[in-house]
Amino acid sequence: MKYLKRIGIALIALYLIIIFMLLAFQEKIIFQSDTLPQDHVFTSSVPFEELYLKATDDAIIHGLHYKQENPKGVLLYFHGNARTIEYWGEWAEDLSKKYNYDVVIMDYRGYGKSLGERSFDNMLADALLFYDYAKTFFSEEEITIFGRSLGGAFATHTATKRNAKLLLLESTFTSVYDVGKKRFWFLPLKWLLSYPFQNIQNIQEIKMPTYLIHGTKDAVVPYEQGKELYKKSGSGAKKFFTIQNGEHNNLISYPEYFKALDEILNP
Repeated sequence: MKYLKRIGIALIALYLIIIFMLLAFQEKIIFQSDTLPQDHVFTSSVPFEELYLKATDDAIIHGLHYKQENPKGVLLYFHGNARTIEYWGEWAEDLSKKYNYDVVIMDYRGYGKSLGERSFDNMLADALLFYDYAKTFFSEEEITIFGRSLGGAFATHTATKRNAKLLLLESTFTSVYDVGKKRFWFLPLKWLLSYPFQNIQNIQEIKMPTYLIHGTKDAVVPYEQGKELYKKSGSGAKKFFTIQNGEHNNLISYPEYFKALDEILNP
């Protein structure tokens, strides 16, 4: 009996250690962030402006605004959980040139040149800050909210708080909980998540035209989660684009992906 008791105590201790580690390293799991020196110089073949927007807590959130001479509108782009707009800016530049849109893109707190204490509420508020910036140049009928992967959480939040022409989600999850429970099924995640980003509730409230793109072999955010978002979408004008054999990070290598963007951005 003493032996079994010791084993039980050891297992409980191990379980508590795992919970503690998840709490301690949760940000590193969700936000695979890199920083840039404040004097970092960006280059682009598309004219652009660096943005330093002040958040409600006085944090400075950095972004880029790529500009076309006669844009059809603006794409407010929320990027994935890794790298900075030094990397994502190249994609924003390509989108701007190919579709003749301005593109506004931000780095989340702790990414690139963005500063400020990271928290769930602060980060969601930052997304609205950049929407409101875009609205100073464009009407709501000219704003497209575009979120990729983690960026989908900021996109759907923004779409519940502001109006726009349309919402576009790429490789986006139903919730952080749904993604995490596959790996940490044995933990009470709902009570441990400091960043309970979710799209499944948001998307039910969103009435603007909504488009979703997802690859069938996405090992990070399962294809089924994209389909579930589509099913629960409250929009009366919605469409789901399937990229056969597409993975999480390689959709741009498929012609079908650009056919989808052509249909959405060049109606």
